[in-house]
Amino acid sequence: MNNNPNNQRKDPDYFIDPRWPDPNGAQGARNNQNRQTKGQPRQNQPRTNRTQPNNQPPRNTQPRRQTQSAQTQRPPQRQNYPPQQRQSYQDTYDQFPPVKHRSRQAARKAAGLIVLTVIVLVMLLVSVMIFITRCVSGEISEKPETDPPVTTPEVITTEPPDTDPVTTAPETTSLDENYTYKTMTLDDLHSGYQILVNYQNAFVFDSSKFVIKPFYGNKNLSYKVRDTLVSFDKTALSWFNEMMAAFEADTDRHDILVNSSYRTYDEQDQIYQIKVDQYSEEYASMFVAMPGFSEHHTGLAVDLTIYTDEKESKTFEDNTDYIDWMSENAHRFGFILRYPSEKTDITKIGYENWHYRYVGKPHAYYMKVNNLCLEEYIEALRSFTFDGKHLNMTDDEGQKWEIYFVPATSETTEVPVPKNYEYEVSGNNVDGFIVTIKK
Repeated sequence: MNNNPNNQRKDPDYFIDPRWPDPNGAQGARNNQNRQTKGQPRQNQPRTNRTQPNNQPPRNTQPRRQTQSAQTQRPPQRQNYPPQQRQSYQDTYDQFPPVKHRSRQAARKAAGLIVLTVIVLVMLLVSVMIFITRCVSGEISEKPETDPPVTTPEVITTEPPDTDPVTTAPETTSLDENYTYKTMTLDDLHSGYQILVNYQNAFVFDSSKFVIKPFYGNKNLSYKVRDTLVSFDKTALSWFNEMMAAFEADTDRHDILVNSSYRTYDEQDQIYQIKVDQYSEEYASMFVAMPGFSEHHTGLAVDLTIYTDEKESKTFEDNTDYIDWMSENAHRFGFILRYPSEKTDITKIGYENWHYRYVGKPHAYYMKVNNLCLEEYIEALRSFTFDGKHLNMTDDEGQKWEIYFVPATSETTEVPVPKNYEYEVSGNNVDGFIVTIKK
């Protein structure tokens, strides 16, 4: 660096950095002197104090710094202010604490009120719909203020020939404790496993509640089926599978074939017309029910035949042992021979040893041991009313049952049913309901 003062810039606005020595001042002179005497030995000169007499020894104090003259005085330096401290983000955040926006709080409250309002409206709508449904179905009706009289059902014991069923009487307690009411409609009157379909009582198709399923894909290997279209009621099909499995286990045969079961009105009409054309209308009516009056419409009736593994077709007349086994065991699975030979004057259908009908286990048992056809059984049940006698029985497998009849009154009927037992209500397709209780 060039320290020659002559070479310095003469600009009066020239800024002198205070961190560097002034070449024209005293410090600059000392620096120049030091550069000139660089390398020469330093001479020790005594330090004197002008305020101290010469005859006194120097004190251990530093001499007062002499004020610089106007010539050697440093030019005014620019004032260095302390750097401004930058406020941190945390300091700024502390000065302005977070505040929840009122608009968000209001929106949340509004959303909560809307959800609560929707829930209340839905519950109100459901309650109104339930109330309307019960009013239409007759569950809510004008009833007298006084409670209905409590009736104690009278229990009787029926002992069929050659059997000794064990019967027990129900506890004689009030209706409110053991029974409740179930509302049944006219559609229910024409549906159930004990409905009577014959030449006097047509099948009501619109009231049918049976679940029809094909045998194919739902059968076991104990029997055969004519084709993939033959169908049966779901519950009856389950019991039929058990019956055929028992038949195979007892006889070591699996050649019973299901020839026909559920039929539509058109299918029954076609079969009936074929018999009329082949023989006569009088002959056809003896072996084929008229369309609309056939049990095959229910899906509870089945026609059986024999088809051997050698692909030979046979009938039950050719093999009486099939008839014997079915006669002795069909009731155990809820099936009856629908048209016995000795009941043709009642059924108005000729003897058909291949036609079986599902009615349910206790009903088939009672009809079997009492030698009743379905028409006779429906008539007999009318004497076992809820207010009077109940039919109690124990079947050949030791299961206890209780059965009673409730007449249909009007569009709806309040049927007493037990609270603590498994039960089933079926219409008889004529004039009332049959309640079957499993004890």
